[in-house]
Amino acid sequence: MKHPEHDRLLNEIVTGEELADFREASLQRGLTAIRQQRRRQRFVRLRALAVVPLLAALGIVFSRSPKPPLRKIAASNASPVAVSSAQPRTAPVKFINDDELLALFPDRPVALIGKPGQQQLVFLDQPAKRSGGQF
Repeated sequence: MKHPEHDRLLNEIVTGEELADFREASLQRGLTAIRQQRRRQRFVRLRALAVVPLLAALGIVFSRSPKPPLRKIAASNASPVAVSSAQPRTAPVKFINDDELLALFPDRPVALIGKPGQQQLVFLDQPAKRSGGQF
C-alpha cells in the first residue's frame, strides 16, 4: 500500500462511529476500575488507623493486669506449704567466738578443725561420714 492510501484506511478506522462508542465504554470501565481501587485503598487505610489505637489500648490493659495474691498462688501449688501473710522477721546475724560456740554444747565432745576463719565444728560422739573410699 501506498502511504496516502494507508492514511485513508487509518482515518476510516479511527473516525468511525463504532470507535467512538468503544472509546466511551473503555473510558467508563477505566474510571470505574480506578474508583473501586481508590475505595479499597481508603478502606484499608481506615482499617489500619482503627487497629493501631485498639492494639495500644489492649497493650495498656494487659500490662496493668493485677498480680494474683500470694494465697491464690500457694493454694494452686500441689505441695502443702504453710504460707504466712506476715513479713518474716530476720534477726541480724550475731558473730560469736570459739569459746561461745563450744559453750553451746556443754555435754558433748566437740572440736573446731581447720585454719582460723575456715574452721568446722565436728561432733566427736558421732561416727564420721565416709565418702565411698576406704581408709
